[in-house]
Amino acid sequence: MRPNLSAFLSGLLFALGLGLGGMTDPANVLGFLDIAGDWDFRLAFVMGGAIAVHAALRPLIHQRERPLFAAKFPAFSSSRLDPKLLVGSALFGV
Repeated sequence: MRPNLSAFLSGLLFALGLGLGGMTDPANVLGFLDIAGDWDFRLAFVMGGAIAVHAALRPLIHQRERPLFAAKFPAFSSSRLDPKLLVGSALFGV
């Protein structure tokens, strides 16, 4: 139950951040992506805030012996870029 609650609360926090930051409005996102035209820089502040929070909390998280709701931190088996990863990343970016 706790991992499900943690996932729900994380998703809720993420959705609230997207909504408050204006990233749910397609016009805002398109304005941010239109670098050559009338560029809207406001979403850069949203992204910068998210990066700052991540940069501040990451060292604190990795000081722990284990995550809150798991026995250990996941170990990634490979750092190789395979076609499956590249296609999935491209689809997510579209």
